Amino acid sequence: MFLSDYLFVGLLVLFLLLVGIWGVKIFSARRRSRKGLRQGITRPVLQITKTEKSTVDEAKILRTYFRGLSYVLANETDKAVAEFVKVAQVDTTTAEIYLALGQLFRNSGEVERAIRVHRDILLRPNLPDDIRQQTFFEIGLDYKKAGLFDRACCTFEEIVANDPKNQAASKELSSLYVSLQEWEKALALHQNFPASQSETNIITHLTTEVAKTAARAGDKRKASALFKRAIELNQQCVDVWLHYGDFLNDENQFQEALEAWEKAFLIDPEFTPQVIKRFLKIPDTEKENILGKFFRRHLEKFGKERKFNLAYIDWLISSNQLQEAKSRLQKVLDKDGGDGETFSLAKKLCTDHTDTDFLNNVFAAEFHFEKNYHCQKCGYKLDNMVWRCPRCTSWDSVTVR
Repeated sequence: MFLSDYLFVGLLVLFLLLVGIWGVKIFSARRRSRKGLRQGITRPVLQITKTEKSTVDEAKILRTYFRGLSYVLANETDKAVAEFVKVAQVDTTTAEIYLALGQLFRNSGEVERAIRVHRDILLRPNLPDDIRQQTFFEIGLDYKKAGLFDRACCTFEEIVANDPKNQAASKELSSLYVSLQEWEKALALHQNFPASQSETNIITHLTTEVAKTAARAGDKRKASALFKRAIELNQQCVDVWLHYGDFLNDENQFQEALEAWEKAFLIDPEFTPQVIKRFLKIPDTEKENILGKFFRRHLEKFGKERKFNLAYIDWLISSNQLQEAKSRLQKVLDKDGGDGETFSLAKKLCTDHTDTDFLNNVFAAEFHFEKNYHCQKCGYKLDNMVWRCPRCTSWDSVTVR
């Protein structure tokens, strides 16, 4: 969504809010007037004059508001905000208008102005509790937008402490904890969220992160228990099997580690590079034999899977089986074209300058150098696999392109 889109939506919402507020005021005034007439009460001339003047002022403000909208559509942000500020100044007692104004400033990147507006609301006497809590929430979002994560955490922690059922604040706080790698705090929050499959997946990832932290700290018993707990939560989570294998390997339980890594591969063959990278951690005396057995065991079933096939070609090159490697790589280039991975393999094979046919085919191939992974939700592209998208913060949304 572009900046003008944010502004337009914000201004449109505020317009509806203003119309609603003014509509209620006018309706209430007319209702009191009709009630007075029924009771035989005559309105003073001065009161009529004030009502008429109020109607004129409100019409003027609506014109100002629509002028601001026209600036938004013309992409003139500064002029739009200036007109909108005029609208907010009509009724300085209406906190909702200033809440919306602060949101507009934040969405347009003017975080300092957003914080000032929201802080000014808190200074008002007799502020209703719901408005006070909403203002604190907006200030937390302001801090988060500004990158002041510690202040944002403190703000959301205070909201959750006062209202443990505030799911919006809890989710914002959990997201911040994850960004700060406060895994145990994030996990504790998620334990209170409504149960769902997606929530179980997130808890599995967070439990895995806590287990990894415990392993690094030397608490092996805690790490082992947490890895097993994560597997119980979701046996189809590649993340936990990969890192549980790492833990077992560090404990010199090589066979168990290989089994865990292979389970990760069987869940999703697209993770072949991550699995093979871990196979290379095993002792040199066993490495080549284990890799060869792994590829031969799965070649028939997964030989057409791109990631598996490329890893197999790489192993063929390292095993000096160059002709088969060239044949398989040529088929990949003919079918899918080239990318960074296939280019790297081609470079290894091009050391044999006598095979001119292969060299010509490589030079004729069209290579596209793009990042290997992307987020299915927001489209963000990455060089490496991650479990949580850095841009949209969605879990399990990053896949091979």
